[in-house]
Amino acid sequence: MASTDDNFNFKWRAYIEFRTILKIQPVQIFSELQEILCVDCPSRSTLQRWAARFRFGDADVTDLPRSGRPISTTTSENIALIESMVMEDKCITVNQLEQSMEISSGVIHTILTTELGYRSICGKWVPHKLSENQRLA
Repeated sequence: MASTDDNFNFKWRAYIEFRTILKIQPVQIFSELQEILCVDCPSRSTLQRWAARFRFGDADVTDLPRSGRPISTTTSENIALIESMVMEDKCITVNQLEQSMEISSGVIHTILTTELGYRSICGKWVPHKLSENQRLA
């Protein structure tokens, strides 16, 4: 899903593309964008670079997908697997989970505390919100 910055960049790039097709000079496009966007206007060099790319036809107004690390390892499969491992052994440590699942300890801790609502008490993982009967037991 595109963020608001991506949507904003798409709009000014589209404006530059259309004005370039109409053979408007980059200096004129820059002054128009300054009037429209004020502070949020791209720099003159950025605008000239995009106008040149559009003139030669080797640019698209949308961002290309980027390679890199995965968005998140907090998937429903990982959450279910961690929950089943904790149910088998309440004394399991984050380091043991990290070694068996090959996920960072930070992600495992986030899954345990945020997603599953557990906290570590006396070396055991227990649900964060316990009733009075559960606390006494």
